[in-house]
Amino acid sequence: MIHPSGVFAYEAEFTADGFSESDVVLHGHEYKNTDIDRLVGHNPTIRFWRDRLVLVAGEQLHSRLRNFSFGIGDAVPLSARPGDQLYVLRTGSGGIGLSLLRENRLVLAIGAVTAVPLGMNVAVTMGPRGGKLINNPPTDPRLDFSVDGETLLLRERGVTRIGDYEVYIERSWEDGIPGTDECVSIARVDSQEINIASVRSAVILGQSEMKMTSWDGSESSRNS
Repeated sequence: MIHPSGVFAYEAEFTADGFSESDVVLHGHEYKNTDIDRLVGHNPTIRFWRDRLVLVAGEQLHSRLRNFSFGIGDAVPLSARPGDQLYVLRTGSGGIGLSLLRENRLVLAIGAVTAVPLGMNVAVTMGPRGGKLINNPPTDPRLDFSVDGETLLLRERGVTRIGDYEVYIERSWEDGIPGTDECVSIARVDSQEINIASVRSAVILGQSEMKMTSWDGSESSRNS
């Protein structure tokens, strides 16, 4: 598992002045643990730029890195409106999850969707994990989706519709230490452009290279 200082859980609100032709910028804050160090501190700037999400630390206090970025595509800038809530999280397994809510209902989710808020109308949970005991059932790497009371179980890569949402699975989760998070997209079916962009975002995130810049200016990268 990743050290607690290597994870984060940020929340931010889109504002009208954060949108421009070249990027979208928000001001985030940690919403889970504010008393320990985080990867880029407690109050980073969140920037969607050139198909990447860039997190820039607001100050060195409580921050391991100066900035951290990963590929995410353009589904969020295409979907977001002023007043929407963004959640972006890095799990203990190193996976990235992101969700976009409007009036507490899901607009879009990308990546480790079981780890981020999905609003009052959508829920996604993992299938049962196995154990070391002989009598324990085997691990079932399925994802259980519930949308406005409609349910669906999915495991395989592909696109499916449930309720008013299109779901794409790039990969399901894998059990282990630390294990692997799922990489999924969930988007409302209102716009074909956004549906295509959401699938692309999941593919990009699943294959993305994470880039990190330390406070001394040194740079490093790793696959997601």
